[in-house]
Amino acid sequence: MNENKDNEIIRFDSDEAAHLQTGISGWVSRSGRYYGNDERAARYDGCTHVICEDCGEPCQKGWLVCEKCRELRDIKRYNAMPKEEWNEEGMLYSDYANKYFSDWDEIEEYCYEEKIEESVLRLIICEPNYLPLLDYDYGCDELADEGELPDAVIQAIEDFNKIIKETGAVSWSPGKKAVLINQ
Repeated sequence: MNENKDNEIIRFDSDEAAHLQTGISGWVSRSGRYYGNDERAARYDGCTHVICEDCGEPCQKGWLVCEKCRELRDIKRYNAMPKEEWNEEGMLYSDYANKYFSDWDEIEEYCYEEKIEESVLRLIICEPNYLPLLDYDYGCDELADEGELPDAVIQAIEDFNKIIKETGAVSWSPGKKAVLINQ
């Protein structure tokens, strides 16, 4: 192996940088990219839409199903979720509106403004997200073999974790249960 090959400089205008190849055939996408015998890749690169897996209609490239079928899948997934009454603590997430709500007044106001029923919102009970606690092995990679954290650091970790636990939820994520709405 030539060690100078790795350090070799090839300028942009050099004949070594590129060459014209003639006598080849293959698939070329609309954007001019050559794909050889890979017709599927060339067609995908050159297209703007694909066929929806569910209904067969045109669907924007990058998605497997069209917007209408995604909505139908969302409704089906929501309807399959277990339902329970909301205890009015925490947050609710609307799968329909991609919006979080903290109380029924906020939901009613939104429904009034949008002229929709509460049942359309597909409300999901949220689960809290908490800040992570520090482990007592914090910094162990920096310690000498068989080394231990100084007592002051251990106390600081305990104090930090206490504050984090007292802080409570810092955000919310949609959970696995839908809100039971009494009609």
